Amino acid sequence: MEGYQDTPLLQEPVPGPDNRLPEISLSPDTVLQLAPNFRTRLDAAGHVILDSPAGTIVDIGPRGFAILSMFSRPVALGNALGRLETELGGSTDFAPTMSVVNMLIEENTLVASAAGRAPTTGWADPIEHARMLHDDRRTRDFISALTAAVRPGDVVLDIGTGSGVLAVALARAGARRVYAVEASDIAAVAAQVFEANGVTDRVTLVPGWSRQIELPERADLLVAEIIGNEPFEEEILETTLDARRRLLKPRARLVPHAVELLARPLLLPEAEFRQRAFGCAAVKRWRDLYGIDFQPLLDVASQDPVYSVAEGEVVAAWPPAGPSAVLTSVDLTTFDDASVHASADLVVDPPGPVNAVTVTFRARLHDAIVHTLDPWTWPSSSWATSVWVLPEPVHVGPESALRASYHRRVPGSPDGLTVEVVDRAKPSFPADSVRSVQP
Repeated sequence: MEGYQDTPLLQEPVPGPDNRLPEISLSPDTVLQLAPNFRTRLDAAGHVILDSPAGTIVDIGPRGFAILSMFSRPVALGNALGRLETELGGSTDFAPTMSVVNMLIEENTLVASAAGRAPTTGWADPIEHARMLHDDRRTRDFISALTAAVRPGDVVLDIGTGSGVLAVALARAGARRVYAVEASDIAAVAAQVFEANGVTDRVTLVPGWSRQIELPERADLLVAEIIGNEPFEEEILETTLDARRRLLKPRARLVPHAVELLARPLLLPEAEFRQRAFGCAAVKRWRDLYGIDFQPLLDVASQDPVYSVAEGEVVAAWPPAGPSAVLTSVDLTTFDDASVHASADLVVDPPGPVNAVTVTFRARLHDAIVHTLDPWTWPSSSWATSVWVLPEPVHVGPESALRASYHRRVPGSPDGLTVEVVDRAKPSFPADSVRSVQP
């Protein structure tokens, strides 16, 4: 590729003491692919954040998933960059894209295809999938739903097949063809699972991200078990919308077909709150501990609740301050915009202090089959619970409510949860300001 200089490439053998890999020469003909041991998530600005194999955390920008998808299979570096440049139409976005590719190489996320690394961590880690398989309530609910939903002769799209468990169940339930999509290196294991269970004549493995692939035919049924700890963080909305537009038949069925977000006020124990909160009390504690004033740190920080996660068994021991309320309900079969702006007034009963809000979900899978993440009812789950910790506790009286407002991909608003104490008679924002929410 014209103008591209040889630069160091991180190669496989054995990492050194600093967790870096030895270097080799890089050229446009070098064939690269993704290393398996990394994880991704989205930040509040919609940027892809990468936990790299080198142990670093890297912001790879809003097009991060598209760039990663380019290398989901072995590809010559020059060809990949040429395709990316073509997709961008020569825009000024190409220079940042090139910088991201360089970062991926430097952080051990892109390696020479000859490296042949085995799955180790993240979504490529067999232990991660074993953990989900151990969650029999989760797996049985999805298998029950897809078994009821699939019809003889159906073409099915299974996005995020992982270990292949749902794809095997779909084939056994009568699907004519299952396209099992998987972006991580666990795909190689899924292929062996399909072979071991005698379904390779009906299940086709499709490596890559669903938004970057093409299928030879459209599907009758979509199965997308891509709900995260923060329910929308694995981009079920964006992925489902793309699948409906490009990969599904017009009247396709979906599992799940709707997702509700549930918010609940919480009173964290003092020790837990102290370790998770960032407010005036934290600054005072640090001053007492270290003799250093960190007020400037607080001055530049957001005063909105801080996002964290906790295992269900831990959350189950924390006292809820009131009942759950539905923040939003998204009909995955009809919504047409992946941004969400919704709110709910949370009742605090009995009236008193609140210092956190949990956000969980209810997934409507098929007919009456529903899977709910509720740590107080089912504390054992492979999903952790989203906990939004307030900077300082607030008191909610008998005539008041705690209004929780949730934003995702709303222009001009950071992603996340905000709260305020309001009079119960005070209306929340009008229904037409809720996007992607269906009645």
